[in-house]
Amino acid sequence: MTNVTATKSQRPLNNPFPQNAALTDSHLAFTLFMIYLVSFFLHLPARFPPLGVIRFDLILVGLITFLILSSKFTNIFRLDDASKYLLAIFIYAIVSLPLVQWPGSVINTGLIAFIKGAIFYFFTVNLVIGERRLKLTIIVFVVCNLIRVIEPLMLHLTTGYLGSKTHLGGGEFASRLSGAPSDIINPNGLAFVIATVIPFLHYVFSQINKKAFFLYLVLISLLMYTMVLTLSRSGILALGIIALGIWIKSSRKLLLLVLGGLVVIFVFMNLSEIQKDRYLSIVSDDARQSASATGRIQGWFDDFEVAMNRPIIGHGLGTSMEANWNVRGVNQVSHILWAEIWQEIGLIGLLFFVLYLMAMIKNFIGAGRLARRYLSKDDFVFRCVEAMQVWLLMNFLFSFASYGLKSYEWYFFGGLSVTVLSLVKLKLDESEQLTNAERSQFERFPLARKLSERNR
Repeated sequence: MTNVTATKSQRPLNNPFPQNAALTDSHLAFTLFMIYLVSFFLHLPARFPPLGVIRFDLILVGLITFLILSSKFTNIFRLDDASKYLLAIFIYAIVSLPLVQWPGSVINTGLIAFIKGAIFYFFTVNLVIGERRLKLTIIVFVVCNLIRVIEPLMLHLTTGYLGSKTHLGGGEFASRLSGAPSDIINPNGLAFVIATVIPFLHYVFSQINKKAFFLYLVLISLLMYTMVLTLSRSGILALGIIALGIWIKSSRKLLLLVLGGLVVIFVFMNLSEIQKDRYLSIVSDDARQSASATGRIQGWFDDFEVAMNRPIIGHGLGTSMEANWNVRGVNQVSHILWAEIWQEIGLIGLLFFVLYLMAMIKNFIGAGRLARRYLSKDDFVFRCVEAMQVWLLMNFLFSFASYGLKSYEWYFFGGLSVTVLSLVKLKLDESEQLTNAERSQFERFPLARKLSERNR
């Protein structure tokens, strides 16, 4: 790795985005975006009914959108690859309305739900345009999601709250921890929140100082305990993928392998019989709950059979539940992202989504390659890139156990992929670290080019 040196032409940049007109112009919109993140993740309208009455989140979205579109620094016609594919999905969903099976559901629910998710990309790309803003965004995101985990855990410890249950067979059920009453997420959803914050705690937070590392150990212990209470098999697999990603990136592989093995043994020995049986059902056919694991796998094939009912065009954006009910008599959204997309927007829409995902992956890989080559491991952006790459690996696994076409995560992190790549390249461009080929690629990014021009 080559660090940025402190010469005149190659100087370290603590903040590659000085206060300029672009930052000043978007300050209010960014502030409202942070408020929206808090409201969205903590469900403020559900906690405070007056906010629900006035449609607080909708007002915020409207104001932020207006401020972005009215800014002289916004150019909606200058799009990166990921933006183009998202726009293609939206346009395709509208153009295909006469051909889908339930166009009314697309108009009433599908398009609205997709917009609610996709705006995270639009807001992030246009507003998270500096390192300080990235820091604040990550802090708000992680803290809000930690609250979503700690709140139901505290309710469980103080009142015995669990919120959900699963069938064990023979008419017996086991309780599972879900989100707090004001946060409507099932146990698998809570497990996903836990898996989402762990990479950021590990790479971004734990390395600040010794106190932060100690708090990190405490939080990881609480998160692991909460994960066990969810009885989420996909959550445990997600933790395994996160551990694998951290292990691959680490230079202390043997130490991590030993510590990881000891932690697994300690945790497993302290599980209840129901919990042990639940997690053994992932790999064993003899476990009591193996039937439900097998049923989940069979459900994947059934979901793809539903998709084959209208394979090219799809049933319509937001109609996975209707398609499953009408074709196979199951009243639920497909619990595999790829089947959900195929059912709703067909192979054409699936292709657009895969291209969007490939653009996001390319951004993260490019940012990681440049950061490892030129930036210090103590650099905040470097640590963010490491965390996001591990998150991406984890979320790809989770996509086989949960829906997500209209969820926020793919679009929020898609926007962050553009942000971190632009930040890395701006740092290197201003310190003259980029090669001519890398600078040529850098110029393809509208966000980076626009801000680079403003800063010169």
